[in-house]
Amino acid sequence: MPKREKVTERVSIWRRGLAFLIDIIVIQFIVNLSFNKILEPELGTDKTLIELFNYSLENYSSLEPKLLLISIVTAFCALIYFTILEFKLQQTLGKMLFNIKVVSENKTLEYPQVLLRNVPKILFFVNYTFLLFLIDVLYYAVKKQRLFDKLARTSIEKVK
Repeated sequence: MPKREKVTERVSIWRRGLAFLIDIIVIQFIVNLSFNKILEPELGTDKTLIELFNYSLENYSSLEPKLLLISIVTAFCALIYFTILEFKLQQTLGKMLFNIKVVSENKTLEYPQVLLRNVPKILFFVNYTFLLFLIDVLYYAVKKQRLFDKLARTSIEKVK
């Protein structure tokens, strides 16, 4: 008898994107709470959102080292968040809300696979490395699979 190939239903880009957005909100919330005290002396606590934005634009050169540090720390927090949750549970909080999970083309999801598939996600948070994240997204638009999912031999499917 010929061997049957397992056919899985593709998860829509909207479902994946919204799950990623939830994960970004969770990560930013955690990091912003941590760095609130570092930026508070310069930004203050009595400004509206528009005033903060204008102040940031006007004083970017003095804020840039702190913002770069925050973005690098955020990237490492994101790597830890995505890698540990996906390795242990096959899901992040966003994926849980949208009933999707990470699966391996092999039988078992392994740590190096999860780490590799999350590399472009951490670059999303660092100002100067956004290009690799963009390449990963554009590859998805063409092939309907993220480049780093293909390299890691993983995919996303609906939870049954």
